[in-house]
Amino acid sequence: MKIVGDKVVLRAMEGQDNDMLQILMEDQKAQKVIKGYACPLSCRRKKGCLSPLPHTAGSMRNIIADKRDPQAGLGIIFLSHMDFENKTAEIHIKLLKSARGNGYGRDAVNTLVSYAFGELGLSYIYGNILEHNIPSRRLFETCGFKQEGMHPSKTYQGSRPRNVCCYGIKGG
Repeated sequence: MKIVGDKVVLRAMEGQDNDMLQILMEDQKAQKVIKGYACPLSCRRKKGCLSPLPHTAGSMRNIIADKRDPQAGLGIIFLSHMDFENKTAEIHIKLLKSARGNGYGRDAVNTLVSYAFGELGLSYIYGNILEHNIPSRRLFETCGFKQEGMHPSKTYQGSRPRNVCCYGIKGG
């Protein structure tokens, strides 16, 4: 399945995406502003993590690719904690450094949100972003998400806990 936006194609993970996914996992600058991948992974563990993952009842994982070259991955975007009874899901995105600032993130978020509201029947999507991750906060605000609150995180970077900003958007 492919979901087509203005600039991007959201597609299933494939074996060819392993190198791109590994680069995302090892991006030290990104590790300072996102949750996850908090410790170094062995090569064997990385390969297990990078195996193409199918969509499950509670998640939908997609590679972000340039519409002009849909085989070359630029990042990953997915919905998790999909709750069809309450019509909600959490959104996550991570782009390669080379893809940031080019409108791919905005188009990917807008494309997936539109798909989730229109095709999946969801009515509310939320994201949790570390307080000091200003680029991600701006991205979600640009895409129509509203900050709805903040809470202390259980995520530590160094010896400091990081606050998490809670963003949400409602479908029409």
